[in-house]
Amino acid sequence: MRKILVADDDPTVLALLATALGKNYRITVATDGEEAIKKALEEWPDLIITDVVMPKKNGFEVCSTIRFNSQLCDVPIIMLTGLGRDEDKLQGFRMGADDFIVKPFSVPELRQCVERLLERSTRVEEKRLPIWEGAQEIPKDRIPMGIKKVDALIGGGLPIGSNILFIGPVGSGKSSFCRNFIVEGLKRYEKCMMVAIDDNPAMVRKELEGLLGRPPLDYYEVRKLFTMVDAYSWSAGIERPKAKVAAEGLENINHLARAIADAGIELGQNPMERMGGRRVLDSISTLFINFPLDLILHFLTQLSRAAATQGGVTTIFVLEEGTVEEKVINNVKYLMDGVFESRVENGKTLFRVASMKWIQVPNQWINLA
Repeated sequence: MRKILVADDDPTVLALLATALGKNYRITVATDGEEAIKKALEEWPDLIITDVVMPKKNGFEVCSTIRFNSQLCDVPIIMLTGLGRDEDKLQGFRMGADDFIVKPFSVPELRQCVERLLERSTRVEEKRLPIWEGAQEIPKDRIPMGIKKVDALIGGGLPIGSNILFIGPVGSGKSSFCRNFIVEGLKRYEKCMMVAIDDNPAMVRKELEGLLGRPPLDYYEVRKLFTMVDAYSWSAGIERPKAKVAAEGLENINHLARAIADAGIELGQNPMERMGGRRVLDSISTLFINFPLDLILHFLTQLSRAAATQGGVTTIFVLEEGTVEEKVINNVKYLMDGVFESRVENGKTLFRVASMKWIQVPNQWINLA
């Protein structure tokens, strides 16, 4: 039976939830935030429902603590509270809540929300992956990748502001991996930017929509949580489709840098707002075809260094294997905090963490299936 932890300082609410959900789920209750965190660490629930205003620690603190725990970071969280302002909801989503239900609430609506989140979650207790026992302590501020095997391998997620180079041959799952990385961020209401260089933005949008389900991508764009930079039309030298932000002209790599900066201003990934979030450049291989190495390295250096001043933007740079000489790749690796690699072998998509500056991990290949 799936386990649900309910945290609320109102005994009437606790009794109502126990009655509403107790037939189908095993319910554990907590009457304050500290007790909720303690029981979450003891019980490993499959879902958490928490009030916001509670003694000792509020619901936002509970949510944040759970999200920064490597073994609990993917547990779905519903915030159930009398705070109904948009600012409160946004704060809940920023802390990592999956849904926000305002009191008084509809029991059928709550049940539906619980069922949806548990169905989406693949967290099954007997299949939990332990962190590699040789892993060293890593910074608390990190974000999950959205792929549980990878998150377990690196201790729960990437540190905020990391710059990762992802290398592999064409068709080895790099783009799919990065789409999941962006979708995971959107589901957590983080700021997300996709820079489409080698793939048609229309195709990228379609794939993201398929992974997101509901609400659609437009929902996040309207709320300035997602933006797409169209560098595909720029790099391919074709007429570009309508897009909010696009790189103009092929003669100067600064045009791409400017397009990313403009998108960052709109999104909040800039030195003024410092909203942080996620960013993917898929892929930088085209840059090596069109521009001198020194200009590319300068571009990548500026982009990676700016991550901290923008609130800690975590960026994945995709590079197609075989398009660049090994000595050039080594120059790029020097700028990065880590290197991921992928390949296909016997029809299986394999992945490994080739290097990390902030944590020791086994560099063996794992099957992502």
